[in-house]
Amino acid sequence: MAVSDYMPPQEVTPPVLSKGESYEKIAFNFCKAATIILFTGKFALPIAAGAATVFYLLAHFNGKTDSRCILQKPLLIATFWGTICLAWLFIHLRPLWMHLTG
Repeated sequence: MAVSDYMPPQEVTPPVLSKGESYEKIAFNFCKAATIILFTGKFALPIAAGAATVFYLLAHFNGKTDSRCILQKPLLIATFWGTICLAWLFIHLRPLWMHLTG
């Protein structure tokens, strides 16, 4: 490639979504959530919260400093969902533990 053939990189603008595409994007997120709930049933919340915690921690420790999530900071999001997961497990599994041990 000759020096004169060089073209500087151009800015990439995100495509403009139609209303239908925007609604499908939202619907797809609910589809993913519903699939998780279908397969995990009663344990959907702690599984999803635990997975969110793990992946936001991985994102944080691999250099990601922001998120599209309302809380914006991966470490803050991981802390929130980790707390939800642990609270759910404590509330729902403690009676079972007490029954088995006492």
